[in-house]
Amino acid sequence: MKPLIFTIAACAALAFASCSNDGNGNGAGSPQPAPGETKSAYIKIKTGARTRSDEATATGTTATLYSALIYFMEGSPDPVVYEIMSAAPTGADLTLAQLEEGVLVEDIPSSVTQVYVVGNYDVTDENGNGADFPTDAGDPGVNSLRLSDVRDVVLDIEQVSYGRLADGTVIGNLITVMDGQSTLYVYETNDNDWNGDTALTDGDYYANVTISPVVARIEIEEISYTGTLESFTLEGIYINNYYQQMPVGLTRLAPTNNGSNPDHYDVTSTDFAYRAYSVMYDLIGEGATGDATFTPANGVWAYQVFGNSNPVPHIILKLTDVVADGGATLGDRYVTVSGFADGFGDEIMSLARNTVYKITDLAFTDADIDPLPEPTDVNVWVHVEVEPWTTVIVTPII
Repeated sequence: MKPLIFTIAACAALAFASCSNDGNGNGAGSPQPAPGETKSAYIKIKTGARTRSDEATATGTTATLYSALIYFMEGSPDPVVYEIMSAAPTGADLTLAQLEEGVLVEDIPSSVTQVYVVGNYDVTDENGNGADFPTDAGDPGVNSLRLSDVRDVVLDIEQVSYGRLADGTVIGNLITVMDGQSTLYVYETNDNDWNGDTALTDGDYYANVTISPVVARIEIEEISYTGTLESFTLEGIYINNYYQQMPVGLTRLAPTNNGSNPDHYDVTSTDFAYRAYSVMYDLIGEGATGDATFTPANGVWAYQVFGNSNPVPHIILKLTDVVADGGATLGDRYVTVSGFADGFGDEIMSLARNTVYKITDLAFTDADIDPLPEPTDVNVWVHVEVEPWTTVIVTPII
């Protein structure tokens, strides 16, 4: 019996599209392996991360891994899951410390041809609500668990942004759901695609599973105003037109759009209690007289949004106590950024997973200010830099 060896590495790029998904097998009706027919596997995981809001940029960092479910599968196009193992700091089949060093996992069904990993499967929102990922493989051929059953699990935006584990532990670093998939390969001397620490011999089975976040990230480094206003207060930033929920497989559901009602952009309003505001806004409350520049205290204002976001999210700036040139009191005003352009000036149609979209300067003028959020004639865009979590710099469209 040859050992089966694979590693799990967290993508350094928040551009998730690069993750492997090259499943291979004997078809959806694959037979259940005979008792006693097993393989062994060395597993090695690389970890590393950042936070959600008002923080240092995530560019060039990896999302932190605190837990994982490892699905051993066979078949195509929708593999059957034969066995599931868990990984965590303690109290799981494998510890993360073991995985960081490399650990031998024995008695994996011999028919297994693929590995799928969900990282941070047990993250929750601030109320302790989380997704229910399957942990029982069932009886293949009778009540088979399939890959689609895992990838159809619906996540909430608070789960992938909040940073709380299922046991109630709040982590300062970014905790977001990650996933990745790989085929098992047979090692031959001088293979170049094995990245584990353990030396392999000819005939060993192995898989390199690269996992990456299912979310994209919007970062704002600076907000600036040039115009004729006498004074105003930048009350805050609101994210709108985003996906509150999405399956881990990133099949899009309906986006949430809070419309043009000003009450929908007031966290103190009793008319519109929207729980996802806890992760999709930042209160700033900084006053300005004339031209002004606003910068966050710790690097960037940042927001996780689901990858595969199309249409793209909007950014709403709320200005309060606005006074026009000459002293007329205008009340509240809004700037709506409805689109992003890349470094070539091309419109970004969808926000990709594992990608950071960085706005170096969200600049607006009098022409961009409106009495209502989300006006019907929105036309403001911003330029962004786009890099893998890794970072993308975007241009807001107002």
